[in-house]
Amino acid sequence: MPSFRREPHRRVPEDRIGGAVYAEQIAAVFRQMPIALAVNPINAALVAIILDTTAGWPVPALWFGAVALITVGRAVVWWRYRGADGAANPRRWSIAASLGALLAGLSWGLGGAVMFPPGSPVIQLFLTMVIGGMCAGAVVISASHQPALLAFLLAACLPMAGRFMTAGTSIDRAVGAMILVFAAAMALAGKHLNRILGQAMRLRLELDQANRRLREEMAEHRVTEAALLQAQKIEAIGRLTGSIAHDFNNLLAVVIGNLAMAKEHSHQQAAAAQAIENAAQAAQRGAVLIQRMLGFAREQRLDPQPVDVGELLASAKEMLSSTLGPQIELVLDVPADIAAVEIDRGQLELAMLNLAINARDAMPAGGTLRIAIANRRAGATAPRELAGDYVLLEITDTGIGMDEETLAQAFDPFFTTKQPGIGTGLGLSTVQGFVVQSGGAVRLSSRVGAGTTVELWLPTAGAAQDAFGDRGGAG
Repeated sequence: MPSFRREPHRRVPEDRIGGAVYAEQIAAVFRQMPIALAVNPINAALVAIILDTTAGWPVPALWFGAVALITVGRAVVWWRYRGADGAANPRRWSIAASLGALLAGLSWGLGGAVMFPPGSPVIQLFLTMVIGGMCAGAVVISASHQPALLAFLLAACLPMAGRFMTAGTSIDRAVGAMILVFAAAMALAGKHLNRILGQAMRLRLELDQANRRLREEMAEHRVTEAALLQAQKIEAIGRLTGSIAHDFNNLLAVVIGNLAMAKEHSHQQAAAAQAIENAAQAAQRGAVLIQRMLGFAREQRLDPQPVDVGELLASAKEMLSSTLGPQIELVLDVPADIAAVEIDRGQLELAMLNLAINARDAMPAGGTLRIAIANRRAGATAPRELAGDYVLLEITDTGIGMDEETLAQAFDPFFTTKQPGIGTGLGLSTVQGFVVQSGGAVRLSSRVGAGTTVELWLPTAGAAQDAFGDRGGAG
């Protein structure tokens, strides 16, 4: 028997369970239909051969041809159902299944009444038992869909019952009454089976829905738990970083101050002056690193002011081009109607420079770095934690990109894919800390071989006031 492709069960809303059960009942009828398609012509052929000796040719042959034609039509409907989405229009397929069952039942009921051999009790009994067996089989095959069951059962039994009722003898009328009782019993049995099957289907769909909901909730719980754990780790590292950075910054201030005083008094000793200059440069680099650590800890002092990002990009274009080098093309997409943002201009320049350096390192053979800005309102396409108006600063490179594992760790402090001594692993985390402290958000997307895009969502000048009031601009 041909088998159906079983589609994976979809999550079904509570108010659609009934419709899903109905569609499943129709599907069950069509899954069982190949049995009827095989049994009908085989039994019809046997009956035609036996009745040919009593009814006379060509009546049995014509009747068999009608049964075969109806079977072919039902097979075509079954085949079309296989290639269609039965759940999309179950009523249409319900009508088709019921009509096919009605025609099949009429072929047996009317055929039996027409070919009923008078004066041959054995053949009469044989024909009655065959039709009764077909009705019993219909109860099993079509129990999931009561209209198809009743269509076959009544169409097969009523003509035979009428044939006996009109025969005239009391025995014939008794047999006709028995056929009606049999049809009623089969209908009640089919109704009972239909209810049981419907309840089982509903229970399965409800369990499937509950299991899916449970799996989704468990997945959400795992994601939330992982995010909470990561946030706790970041917070702990941030507190440690901020504490160390503040103390180390005080020490650096003393070192830089004393080096400056020593430099003023050592102008006559060139070698000592050069050593002091080297030490001062190293101390200044340490101060820059401290600023990065404070940025990651979100404790750096910010000086937010209204900034025209388009003008800032225009003024920083030469610096960015020299940083990228001749192998990388810098493309700026700066519309004229961009809103001003409330942000620390110097820190934003450093953030763009930091991201440009990362992009350059990701394009060792050259490529294109595109920086675009646009006005955006928080919504479905924005980070979930945002609300209000923003300027989206989007930095996209055509570099080597990152795999999912690297992307998941990109904002982790001290995580880097660069060679030891080249990167500190604080670049992206510093940018994220500065932007979040400013009331915005950072989003990163990347694919291996397809480049990386960094989105900086910067609050507009009006929207940033509340953010700074909540977050604080100083450590």
